[in-house]
Amino acid sequence: MKKFLVVVFTFLLVFCAYVQAQNTRLFSYRSFNPCFEEMKNFAKYGVNTVAIFPANTCNSRGDPYSKYPLNWLGVDRYDFSVVDKQIDDVLAVNPNADFIFMIDLNSPLWLSRRLTLFGDSIESDSFTCLSNALANPRWQQYTQAYLKNLLNHVETKYGKRIKAYLLACGQTDEWMDCSSYSAGRFKIKAWQNWLVKNGQKPRSVPALERFTRASFENLLRNPQTESELLKYAQFNSDLIVNSISKFAKITRENISKDKKIGVFFGYIMELTGGRLVAAGHLGYEKLFADENIDFFQSPGTYWARDMGEGSGFMCADSTRKSYGKGWLHEIDHFTYMCDPKLNKNIPITGFPGDKNRWKTPHASCVGLKREMNLVLVNNASMWFFDMVGGWFNGKEMMQTIQRGHEIWQKHKDKNYKSVAEIALIADPQSAMYLNDFNPRVNKIYPHSRNVLNKVGAPFDVYSFNDIERVDMSQYKFFVFPASFKIDKNRLEILQKHVLKDGKTALFMYAPAIINEHSLDVKNVKKFVGVDYASKGVQEIKKENHNLVYIHNYDDFNADVARNLAEKAGVLMVSKKGDIVYGSEKFLSIHSAEGGKRIVKLPFKCKEVVEAYTKKIVGENCTEVEIELSTPDTILLELNKL
Repeated sequence: MKKFLVVVFTFLLVFCAYVQAQNTRLFSYRSFNPCFEEMKNFAKYGVNTVAIFPANTCNSRGDPYSKYPLNWLGVDRYDFSVVDKQIDDVLAVNPNADFIFMIDLNSPLWLSRRLTLFGDSIESDSFTCLSNALANPRWQQYTQAYLKNLLNHVETKYGKRIKAYLLACGQTDEWMDCSSYSAGRFKIKAWQNWLVKNGQKPRSVPALERFTRASFENLLRNPQTESELLKYAQFNSDLIVNSISKFAKITRENISKDKKIGVFFGYIMELTGGRLVAAGHLGYEKLFADENIDFFQSPGTYWARDMGEGSGFMCADSTRKSYGKGWLHEIDHFTYMCDPKLNKNIPITGFPGDKNRWKTPHASCVGLKREMNLVLVNNASMWFFDMVGGWFNGKEMMQTIQRGHEIWQKHKDKNYKSVAEIALIADPQSAMYLNDFNPRVNKIYPHSRNVLNKVGAPFDVYSFNDIERVDMSQYKFFVFPASFKIDKNRLEILQKHVLKDGKTALFMYAPAIINEHSLDVKNVKKFVGVDYASKGVQEIKKENHNLVYIHNYDDFNADVARNLAEKAGVLMVSKKGDIVYGSEKFLSIHSAEGGKRIVKLPFKCKEVVEAYTKKIVGENCTEVEIELSTPDTILLELNKL
């Protein structure tokens, strides 16, 4: 009985945390610059939450993040009147404003110079060499002191105005490590301590040149011959994750209980080019379970921003939901107002996303609706990142944002369940085996997500470890882009939860090639039933499930995915392959091409309303006919019978 009560009590605590995190959602405005007219504009349309960044550092272009002076001047030297000025300036134009307060934990120039004089040159600049700075006790001492003093000042003077604190560090403030596995003396010592803690003898860091190649097709590391590289990558990840936890704990101890804490993190669906492993984001599951962190954040993917593309979060979004954490979606997409001819603040080139500019007022509104719909369907938060000002300064865009805000206000306290029948399974444990300098890494997660975006049915993104901890019964089609490691325990998990009941599971490239201790291509055939590197789409009918093997990532396209999903019994919401997001309350449809559509509904509805126009498009129906413009995004609100 006692054990039962403990289980029940634990469940209630987790459930309460889940509800609290899911129901604390944000709709806000942010800019690098003090764009007061834009703040007034957003306030006029009901958006009073403003993200501010009292920064002490420069961005990746070398420009200061903030137009305000530094507030961290030296060791134990602060000028928080600068912070007051930034907050008071916003309140002067919008007395109803409240704040998401970004905290710049990166090294100011003076700190980098000071630490360099101690001989800590590689371990002085957290922006470029995050893991090295985190291993530096002097950097930790000074930065923690700054954090505590800043929090004490802001909480005392503006506590009632602050909704959330966002801890920013690493490259572009997103906790990305650009050390590329390099190590200074403190990080070497931390590595050796990590080895001892894990029952091994201390030794030197592996040679850096080894990290740019891998023994199997220059893509996968062999656990027998490259175990040192795997261990070091895990150490690097642990160092970053544990440091974030430490800063979150310090923050929690110095703020009131009603404040939320967030970080940019968990970019498994986005990072490539020497960053998927090396940047240190693969340990996201541990942070999703951290009681001191309430929400995570990223920009919308940079891989799918054009009209007709599917956008997406950078994380395994259903994993974060399963841990009861929030997500803040950064809408920093280039609108038609991001034209240097129309906006003098816009540089001609050099900003991420400038190649995917929405070129007309209509396309800009369509794009904004797509991004807002992504948030609404997935019970998330958003901010409009008006980087240098004026990005959203169009009457049509502001009216679109206003209507999106009205819809968000109505539903922000609800947690709508997904109606997806497709699950994409990210696998951070298998990803550790990748040589992320190999360009083929680009084809794994961004490509797989972008293909599924065009199937015409919604899908969810989980992590492999979720399979045994989350109810997966609603899913009929599973996609595993990179589950290279399948040992006995993982095989049992798959057999119990996925490989059954007529479900279809697609595995790509080299599934199960790594077992408990070794890498062997024979393992692939044992698992899927066909030879490794078999060409094309291999469909293998099993007694109680269906396996599909695709070796070449380029062979996985929207037509193939749609065909497999239909065979698996997935409801095709749009036969045209439009972009579809779906929950029990909303269906979002986005397309670059207009025309008539028959939209299949996940259940019979008493009434279906297009949320932006408030037009009734169906009654007592299981499908509706709609007319799309070119391009278009709509949001169908589903009212069940």
